[in-house]
Amino acid sequence: MEGDAGTRQLNPTDADDTPDRSVAVSPDDVTEIPSEDTPGPDTVEESTDDGRRPSRLGRGWLMGICTALVLLTAGAVGGGHLGWRSHEESSAFAVDETRALQAAKECVAATQAPDTTTMTTGQAKIIECSTGDFGAQAALYSGMLVDAYRAANVQVQVSDMRAAVEKHNDDGSIDVLVAVRVKVTNSEAADQEQGYRLRVQMAPADGTYKIAKLDQVNS
Repeated sequence: MEGDAGTRQLNPTDADDTPDRSVAVSPDDVTEIPSEDTPGPDTVEESTDDGRRPSRLGRGWLMGICTALVLLTAGAVGGGHLGWRSHEESSAFAVDETRALQAAKECVAATQAPDTTTMTTGQAKIIECSTGDFGAQAALYSGMLVDAYRAANVQVQVSDMRAAVEKHNDDGSIDVLVAVRVKVTNSEAADQEQGYRLRVQMAPADGTYKIAKLDQVNS
């Protein structure tokens, strides 16, 4: 037995080659080598979130919005066109009214001539200012005025004349109210002040407006 013991002691390589299973390895003693693919604590992950939220509007919603925008645009265009037409019509009415008012005042003034001589000249103006129903009576009407001036030696002084549009008629004519205040001198009295109102229907004719109807307004 001594020989066996001595032999074992003389061969130390046998002990070195055989691992000693009595020695325990603690997990804390094992150092893990980080992999290149494993991000470390200092590694900042790149965020792919660009701050946009995924759209929750479906195709139907988008089509509805597009349709609404088209309708709004069409409404704006249509409203603008109607506004333009309305403005054009208003401007045309204003021009027609101005022309009708001016013609009414000139034609009524012809019936208020200052004296007999002027009334004879004004007779042609009254006929020129007439059209329609009044045109058929203009020659007779102006002739009666001339006779009245001569018979009473009439002199007329117009102190005030105002005119305003009363309404537009469907046939294109315009009713104008003319208020006249005059001083009349004749063979019986001097400077008699008189005032009256006339409703004059001015109708478009020959590029201007002429009297189609003439009535005295009582009230």
